Amino acid sequence: MLNPEFLLRHTRPGPRYTSYPTAPEWDPEFPMAEMDAAIARTPLPATVYVHIPFCEAQCTYCGCNMVVAGRLDAGTRYLDALERRIDALALPAERIPVERIHLGGGTPTWMPPAQLTRLYELLYRRFEPVPGAEISVEADPEVTTDAQIDTLAELGVSRLSMGVQSFDPAVLKAVNRPQKHTRVHAIMARARRLGMGSMNLDLMYGLPLQTPASFADTLSKTLEMSPDRLAVFGYAHLPWLRAHMRRIDATTLPDPPQRMALFLLAHQMLTERGYQAIGMDHFALPDDELAVAQRHARLHRNFMGYTTRPDLPLIGLGMSAISELGDTYVQVRAKLSRWWQAIEKGEPLIEKGMRLSAEDLLRRDVISRLMCNFTVPLTAIEQRHGIDFGEHFAGEWAALAPLEGDGLVERHPDRIDVTDTGRLLVRNVAMVFDAYLGRKTGRRFSQTV
Repeated sequence: MLNPEFLLRHTRPGPRYTSYPTAPEWDPEFPMAEMDAAIARTPLPATVYVHIPFCEAQCTYCGCNMVVAGRLDAGTRYLDALERRIDALALPAERIPVERIHLGGGTPTWMPPAQLTRLYELLYRRFEPVPGAEISVEADPEVTTDAQIDTLAELGVSRLSMGVQSFDPAVLKAVNRPQKHTRVHAIMARARRLGMGSMNLDLMYGLPLQTPASFADTLSKTLEMSPDRLAVFGYAHLPWLRAHMRRIDATTLPDPPQRMALFLLAHQMLTERGYQAIGMDHFALPDDELAVAQRHARLHRNFMGYTTRPDLPLIGLGMSAISELGDTYVQVRAKLSRWWQAIEKGEPLIEKGMRLSAEDLLRRDVISRLMCNFTVPLTAIEQRHGIDFGEHFAGEWAALAPLEGDGLVERHPDRIDVTDTGRLLVRNVAMVFDAYLGRKTGRRFSQTV
């Protein structure tokens, strides 16, 4: 039985570890030639992320890089720029195999069917999905039409991910997110009839005016639709970073004990219905490939979240997109005006970049194994990185002792295991191996639960 008081005592600010490293020195002068060289030597197959920034309105809880746009000519100009960028990519071949193409945002289904069709035609010109590749799209159920779903199915989309967050009208009004349960259900049913084999829904806890009763109702309505996967994120109230979050009345936000109760409620209701907890914030049915991958310690995590495709290079396209290419991380211009200008005028495209050191790669490996598979096989780490784990991580090994005393981890001669309770606080465990957290960077993090 999970102890909310125990978990509450241990929650603290910390990185989400969507990838690693956390806060090394990003270089704002990172050379474009180095990014092109990293793409040119990309091992194959790869994965592709495309950022579509446009939304019809600003949801006040949103932490994504987005732009409110009402005119479709913005999409036309965006696709024109994407075409120039895709054509100019220094890929290792004219057309390369990929295991995943994901559209994120923003709201990719802001684009009408004709623009979605053009986008995929551009992508398929340079990227060839391998058999069984995952072609996935994020969608806002309230703006997504039947025609868009039909078009996406024709274009080969195999997984649909919808940001639901809540079904409580009071909560949705407080975060400027109009939405109907019936519309979500209709979209899922249509997508399944058209052959999309995997449905993912996103929920949030810690939103304004949220109560255990209203969140339980949201969870019940969600479970009625039997999504294959669920992401249950804690709302991070960061008004110093996101000005639109200042429109949320902070006095209506659940306090830490109430927030913890909401998280535990979701964990209980979902696991009782047979969902397997994946990492720190995902749940999947036992036969979903994420659940299977975790049971076989083959789960991976990158900027797009949990994936079954480990160690594949990630090519990011579109405004603010991040590429993760072996030891090289690069983000392109994060503001739409600067991204457009860079492509249209041939100016520098990179916002910032970095090359990871051998030490960064080692610690990324350890943190990734903790976050994804809840175990670190010491011999495998030693062989892969040419170290003696006990000598190299003597300080970290000692720092795990209090966590072991609290029942979060178990230290063995050949491995580190995260316990069932520790899985809920796995960010705390991962922070032990983060060499950058002690530096004064000025960054502020969300709570670990």
